[in-house]
Amino acid sequence: MLFKRKKKNDKAKAALFVDFEHWYYGYQNSFNMEPDVSEWVQEIKDRYEVQQVEIFGDFSKNSGMSAQYDTLVKSFPGIHHTPSKKVGVEKDFTDFIILDSIYRLAASKKRPEVVILFTGDAHFTHAVNYLKELNITVIIYGVKGCMSAMIKSAAHSYVEMPREQQEFQFYYDLILKSLDYLDRKHKVATYYKTIEYVSKKNKVPKERIKRALDQLIDQKYIYKKVIKKKFECIRCNWKLAREKGIWK
Repeated sequence: MLFKRKKKNDKAKAALFVDFEHWYYGYQNSFNMEPDVSEWVQEIKDRYEVQQVEIFGDFSKNSGMSAQYDTLVKSFPGIHHTPSKKVGVEKDFTDFIILDSIYRLAASKKRPEVVILFTGDAHFTHAVNYLKELNITVIIYGVKGCMSAMIKSAAHSYVEMPREQQEFQFYYDLILKSLDYLDRKHKVATYYKTIEYVSKKNKVPKERIKRALDQLIDQKYIYKKVIKKKFECIRCNWKLAREKGIWK
């Protein structure tokens, strides 16, 4: 009997399940960021043949995620709105629906070689172990600081999001937006006032903004300049920022 050898450039087939409530609220509460699902899916597609993308969450108007729905549904047909009809039952209801979808996939004849699950909840540990028993590779993505140790240890591998570069690119953008606004108003920015203003306006800890601003200065995107012989301000090298793609 002849067996068809898999080509070296063939990608393993993968299914993606996204606990969007974990992602959205984890980003909001810990980083004041919003998920970029398209960027993440493209990252996965660079490595795997993605067969399906299933996104779950309560997108009700009072959930805080309603503004995300219209954007997501345009790009991803597998959007599952999971509002709970019972008072006091929120996150667990969404988890139950995700688990049901995972077990249905596991029971199908065309199950993938890889399942990628974006969550941090320990409720999914048994499902992960079951998928592994079926020889399915399980990779967990989750929000940094919001992932259960159980789910991380159960998976074949895990990735904490946002990655440091993604996080700081977000902070870079906040700083540059502030400097751009002041430039257009012909106003002067200072080092400490910029940290204080950007931190307060965007509800991001000062130490994170300071670290991001220091990085921008080290990389020559922002420089210090003394004006009127004694007053030190900061300015942006907009040409360099555009050339390197950190400012559009």
